[in-house]
Amino acid sequence: MKFGFIGFGEVSYTLSKMLLSYGFEVLTSTEGRSKKTKELVKSLNLDVLDSFEEVARQSDILISANSPQSALAVALKYGSLTDGIFLDFNNISPNTAKQIENYLTDEHFIDSAIMGRVSSEELHLYFSGRKAESFVKSMRDFISNNESPSDFKVNIKVVSDEIGDVSKLKILRSSYTKGVSALLVETFETAEKLGLSEDLWEILSLTENRDFETSAKSRISSSNKKAKRKYEELNEVLEFLDDVDKKRKSKIMALATREKFEKLKNRK
Repeated sequence: MKFGFIGFGEVSYTLSKMLLSYGFEVLTSTEGRSKKTKELVKSLNLDVLDSFEEVARQSDILISANSPQSALAVALKYGSLTDGIFLDFNNISPNTAKQIENYLTDEHFIDSAIMGRVSSEELHLYFSGRKAESFVKSMRDFISNNESPSDFKVNIKVVSDEIGDVSKLKILRSSYTKGVSALLVETFETAEKLGLSEDLWEILSLTENRDFETSAKSRISSSNKKAKRKYEELNEVLEFLDDVDKKRKSKIMALATREKFEKLKNRK
C-alpha cells in the first residue's frame, strides 16, 4: 500500500514516520518546496518524485496536509489524479469537506484527522465516510502483519459513514484549544508587564496540575510561532458556527480568539 503526501509539514512528517515504521511505502515531492521542507523530507527514507502529479498518480492513498485555505484547491487539482482514496487532514469546515466529496465522490474521499498532539508517538486517527471502515480494516490488517517493531502506537476510530462528521469534531476541538491558547497568551502578556508571571505560574500550577506550566508554555510558544495558520483555521471555525447558529450567539469566544490571533500574526 503506497501513501502519497501533498504538502509536507508537521502533520505529514509525523504520519510519514508512523507509516514507515509499520512498513508502508511513502511518496512525496519537493517540487516548489522550501529548503526547510526539503531537509525535513530528506531526514526520512521516502520516495521523492519529481512532481506532485506523479505522487497523486502513483499513490493508493493520497493525503492532503497543507492548510485550510488551500485544502479545496489541492483536492480539486490532485484528488482526481489518484485511482485510490483521498484523505484530507486539514482543519477544514464540514462545508469544505462536503465540497471535496461532491467533486471526488464518497467512493474516493475520507474525512480524516489526527486528534491530540501531532508530534506524539501515540497517534489518535479519526475517519468518517462510506469507505472509512474498509480503509481502516486494510490498515489494521497491514499493521497486524508487520513483523518489525514500531515506536508508534496508533489508535484508529471510524466515527461514522458520513463525510463531514470528523471535520465537525476537528472544528469543535480547534475552537476549544485555540480559545484556551489565546486566553493563556493574553493572561501572561499582562502578567509579564506587571512582573508577576513567575508567581502566576506557581498559583495556576496549584489549581491545574503539575504539568500545567510546561504544557501552557508550549501552547503560548505555538500560538506565537503559528499565529497565521491558527488565524486561518479560525476562519473555518467561524464558518462552521455560522451554519450551526445563524444568529451568531455562539460565536462570541471564537470571534475574540480570531481577533487575538490576527494581532499575533500581524505582530511579526
